[in-house]
Amino acid sequence: MNFQNDRYTLRLAEPRDDGGIREIFESGSFSGGLSVQYLRPEPLDSFAADGEEPRMLVIFDNEEKRIVAVGGAVVQSCFIGGEPQRCAYLTGLKIHPDHQKHIFFIARAYGFLGVQLSDCGCCYTTILDDNEPVIRMMEKKRKSMPEYRYIGHYTTYCFGGAKHILPVEVGNTEGFDKLMKTYFSGFALAPVNSGLRGFGEKQFYSLRDESGEITACCFAGDQRATKQYRLCSYGGIYRLLSHLPTALSGYPPFPREGEIISHGVISYLYIKDNDPALCRKFLRTVASMREDSLLLWGATDDHPLTDAMKSVKAVKYGSRLYEVVFDGREPRLSGRIGMEAALL
Repeated sequence: MNFQNDRYTLRLAEPRDDGGIREIFESGSFSGGLSVQYLRPEPLDSFAADGEEPRMLVIFDNEEKRIVAVGGAVVQSCFIGGEPQRCAYLTGLKIHPDHQKHIFFIARAYGFLGVQLSDCGCCYTTILDDNEPVIRMMEKKRKSMPEYRYIGHYTTYCFGGAKHILPVEVGNTEGFDKLMKTYFSGFALAPVNSGLRGFGEKQFYSLRDESGEITACCFAGDQRATKQYRLCSYGGIYRLLSHLPTALSGYPPFPREGEIISHGVISYLYIKDNDPALCRKFLRTVASMREDSLLLWGATDDHPLTDAMKSVKAVKYGSRLYEVVFDGREPRLSGRIGMEAALL
């Protein structure tokens, strides 16, 4: 599909586009107090790892003979109303900095994407709090654009740990399948498939009572083979904090500028009765058992574990969660949300 006097072509991404897509990721960053580059070493494989099927689009500049924008969605099975449904996470449109003021057919691109996602019962996305221009643009309703229906605020927690406090087991997944059916299935957007590669090279951690029942559990994985974060620079209060021995006070150590962050990601976190003290001790123990410099976990602000996370010393960053409703479709998201930060 060609636009602007045939200069640009919009099409589905192909394996040969990997290098051009990687260049776009390396050309930008999300900023604020922490300026971070979000990288995908092998982009199309990385998108594929996050679900059952990536549906990525690229914009090709026919004059310069290169990829200048990438966007699309990853299709995955998630729980909606307690049942598995085909859902699509929109990855957001990334445009190379030297083309951001030259592409004027975004609405038509969304129309093309909507057709590609016609078999998905629910589409959703997130936008970082600091990205105010995009938030204003997407929240303004337009006839030619899908509706960005605000669902809630999503917080990602970055934390560490240095004390092995609880007798946590590694690798024993007995009882987890039951939790998937009785607990995690009650959260909209909780992934049905816990074996997705996007969760990283992971291990299962669990705490059990005398009868063997799980009282706390999670997976923790190293996903740097598919996703990486490079700390570009510090600003504001973070510039001061980055020089302090934060690990001594229970916070994760701050990486050096230019460094790829040694991060692990928590998924399928369960704490019996949402007990704040148990949550803090369990996560600190899991963190102490791993080599990652910090761990990530995220949830909407009304998640039942949000209050428990207040007892965990963490650096936080926020996003806005939207259901993306294309023309003629009905909104589907309601109730508790179980979207995993590992797959964003």
